[in-house]
This record gives sequence, C-alpha cells and structure tokens, in this order.
Amino acid sequence: MTESVFDDIDDVLPPEPNGELVQWMQARPLTVGPAGISLAAAGAFALGALATVAVLGLMHWLGPEREPARPRWARRHRV
Repeated sequence: MTESVFDDIDDVLPPEPNGELVQWMQARPLTVGPAGISLAAAGAFALGALATVAVLGLMHWLGPEREPARPRWARRHRV
C-alpha cells in the first residue's frame, strides 16, 4: 500500500523546474515609437524652458536693485 501512494504522488506533482524563466514571467521589452520619442523630447524641452524662466524670474525678484550704467559723458558732476 505504501508503494502505491508514492507512485500516485509522483503523478500529481508538477515537473521540476530546469532553471529557466517561464515565458509569461519575463519582463516585456520596452518599445517606444516615433510618437513617444517626439513627446519625450517636447516634454524635456518644455520642462527646461519652464525651469529657465522660473530661475530667471527668481533671480530678478530676489536680486539687488540695480541702476543701469550711464554713459561716460553723462557722469559729470553737477555743481
């Protein structure tokens, strides 16, 4: 009776793995078409332009009060 139980268990168990991943477990390769590349480039450009405008705005807002330089002929002392 004991031998027949072991034979039945071998029939029920799945085959042992051989070390390879099953196809459905593998990650799908990344595919980006021309539209995706164009959107990524446009998004990067817009982000860079927005960051530049923000930094320039902060520099203007936080910067010291500056007076424009006058030409040499206008620098005479008034007496």
